[in-house]
Amino acid sequence: MANCLRLTLLAIIVFIQTGTAQIKPEPKPAPIFRLGATVSFGLSNLASNHVGIGGIVGAEKLVSKYFAAEIEASYNYFTGDNAIYSDAKNKSYAIPVLAGIKYYPLSNVYASLRTGGIYFLLNNMSKPRATIGYGVAGGINLPQKTNRLNVQLSYTGFQYDAISRGYATLAVAIIIR
Repeated sequence: MANCLRLTLLAIIVFIQTGTAQIKPEPKPAPIFRLGATVSFGLSNLASNHVGIGGIVGAEKLVSKYFAAEIEASYNYFTGDNAIYSDAKNKSYAIPVLAGIKYYPLSNVYASLRTGGIYFLLNNMSKPRATIGYGVAGGINLPQKTNRLNVQLSYTGFQYDAISRGYATLAVAIIIR
């Protein structure tokens, strides 16, 4: 009878130990940040400006195995203007702040839909304006042991004077965890 009691007690202790080991929650993935440089190309009605240079900063948080929520801001100063201005200054720029959802069909390849605001100035404007912006992006995160490199191609669009305007951006950024 004493042996049976000891075996029962041992079985309860083993059950409790294995049960608590299996109940531990999975660690939550940390947010991912990226910082880099951009080259932009005016595609539609961007006031004769063709090429822009700038920077990009972004953050994302995985919400499932295949989806992440993201926010991204960039600065694009457009150069390469064909027009000649009386004050000899090119002053065209765009500063979009967009939030969206990223879809990862593969662990390092993604597509993204975004919306948000854009603050911009085109050469023919007297003062900057803000409006709703939208965009799509696709990219790849190249693996490395400590940091990774992100390469992204995106399109950002907005409306001004009832005309759809937009530009494509090639961004290269370092991913910081």
